[in-house]
Amino acid sequence: QLTIIFKSFQECVDQKVYQAEMDELPAAFVDGSKNGGDKHGANSLKITEKVSGQHIEIQAKYIGTTIVVRQVGRYLTFAVRMPEEVVNAVEDRDSQGLYLCLRGCPLNQQIDFQTIRSAQATEGRARRKGPSLPAPPEAFTYETATAKCREKLPVEDLYFQSCVFDLLTTGDVNFMLAAYYAFEDVKMLHSNKDKLHLYERTRVLTPGNAAPTGTHPTLWVALLCLCWLCLL
Repeated sequence: QLTIIFKSFQECVDQKVYQAEMDELPAAFVDGSKNGGDKHGANSLKITEKVSGQHIEIQAKYIGTTIVVRQVGRYLTFAVRMPEEVVNAVEDRDSQGLYLCLRGCPLNQQIDFQTIRSAQATEGRARRKGPSLPAPPEAFTYETATAKCREKLPVEDLYFQSCVFDLLTTGDVNFMLAAYYAFEDVKMLHSNKDKLHLYERTRVLTPGNAAPTGTHPTLWVALLCLCWLCLL
């Protein structure tokens, strides 16, 4: 389930709540409206359906923000483009919702990708020595996962590595599409086309596990918050 709350803003928009669940991606707020209500600036907040049941966009022009929500297979993903000054204006008591965007994955939720690969290789050797058992159809090796991800993501950047990681740990090819659409959303939302491909990993975050600086333009920051396990 995904819930987005737009608070009432001066004489511009009423408070609006958007809520989506698997197989239910509405093109309206919870109250049935598609804009910011009855106030003078109501049309500065609006919902647009791009693909029925699969892709919607919310434009909040009064705070310079765009939100993209998609359903990919059984999963919901979202991407946010927001002015840096709006992000920095969030009070500390309200910042938990932006934790992943601002600080990256908590250390206790990080998984070492190399450990996953080593464990898989060890398991493969043990299987070859033991009885020959057919692998389940959804199982991926590192080689088959990388080949599958290259079908949609030819550049081996963060999106590609996330795709490989998710295929290895879940066997669900919908994650390949999730990574692909995540990159497509960034191409649409990011204001600096020279910085579309991300190569930083959470291992190299600045002290305090803060998100690295210098990876976005001065004014705009592309916030891509995906419900994936963190990749070291």
